[in-house]
Amino acid sequence: MNSLTVSVIGPYRSGKSTLVNKLQQRKGAEEDVSFFFFKYGGKNVTLIDTPGDMDNPTTLASVLTISNAIIFCVSPETGVNLQVGEQIIMANSVGIKHGLICITKADISTADDINKLEKNLLGIIKGTSLEAFEIMVVDINNDQSMADIRAKISAFPYDNESIQQPFKILIDHAFESRGMSVAVGTMPTGKVEIHSEGIIAPAPFTKEISINSIQINQEDVPSAEAGDRVGVAIKGVWPWDLPRGVEIRKIKSFRDIKEGQFTVNVSPLYKQEIRDDVKLNLICNWQNIVVTLKNVKREGNKVTADFEADKNFCFDENDRILLINKDLPIRFLRVIGKAAIL
Repeated sequence: MNSLTVSVIGPYRSGKSTLVNKLQQRKGAEEDVSFFFFKYGGKNVTLIDTPGDMDNPTTLASVLTISNAIIFCVSPETGVNLQVGEQIIMANSVGIKHGLICITKADISTADDINKLEKNLLGIIKGTSLEAFEIMVVDINNDQSMADIRAKISAFPYDNESIQQPFKILIDHAFESRGMSVAVGTMPTGKVEIHSEGIIAPAPFTKEISINSIQINQEDVPSAEAGDRVGVAIKGVWPWDLPRGVEIRKIKSFRDIKEGQFTVNVSPLYKQEIRDDVKLNLICNWQNIVVTLKNVKREGNKVTADFEADKNFCFDENDRILLINKDLPIRFLRVIGKAAIL
C-alpha cells in the first residue's frame, strides 16, 4: 500500500489539532508532536500534529523535512500573523510541493472574515511552493467535509522512485519489548524486510544491526517501504541508544560528519548578518545540530561557510537540510534557508 507522511501545521489557536482528531482513525505516540493514522483510497496516511507555539521552530523544521505533504490550518480568528508567515517560508524553503490550506473555525466566522482571510492567504503564498495549494473552507462538524479532506489527502502523489533509494528509518522514539528494542519512526526511502541488515547512525551510536521483526500500525508485516511509519525490533541495542534523531540506514549509503562546508540560499526576508563564529541550528530529519561558522562568504543570497558541529550527524543527497537561527526573538524571521553540504 502506498503510504504518505503529512504534517498538519498552523499557528496557535488555528484549530489544527481539532481537525486532526476528526480525520484520524488511530492515535500513535505523543510527545511534543503527535502521530495519527488513517487509511483512505488505497493509501496509508500518517498525520503529524505539530506544536502550535512559536517558542522553538526547530521541531516544526524537523517535521517538514520528513513530510511528503502538509495541511496548513489558518483561522479567521488568528488571521495571517507572524507565525503563519514564518511557517509558509519554512515550508517553501524545504520545498514542500503538495498540500492543502484549510480555513478552520468557519462555523464561528462570518463570510466576510473568511473571504478576507482567503484573499490575504493568496497574497502571501504567491511565488512560493504553496501557491498551487487548494484553499478549503472546513466545517469539522460536517461528515462530508471531513470525507472530502481525506479524499484530497489520499490523492497526493506517491513518489515511486523513493523505493529504489537506500533505506533509512528516522527514529522518533524507542522502547523495550520481549528482550529487544523496538525503534519507531518514519521511512522516507527504500525498502526493508525481516533480517535486513543496516547500521545505526550517527556516531557515537554507530552499530551494525539486523531487523528481527517489522510492524506497521501494530500489525506484523514481512516488509516495509518508503512512506511507511514502522516499528522494527532489534537485538543487542538498548532503547536509550535509540533517541530521537538516531537513524537506521543501509550500510555505506550516507555520510556521517562533524565538520565540513555548506551552502545556503538565504531567504530574502532573513535580515540578520551571517558571519564567522555565529552559531546556528542545522536541521536534518529529527537531527538538530548546533553549528559554528567559519570562513563565511556571501554572494547575493548565497552563503558558503565552513562549520564545526556540536555532534555528528548523518545525511545523504536526498535529505532536506534547513538552517535555523532559533535564538532570535519571535518577532524576527528565524528561517535562513535550505542548505546543502558540500
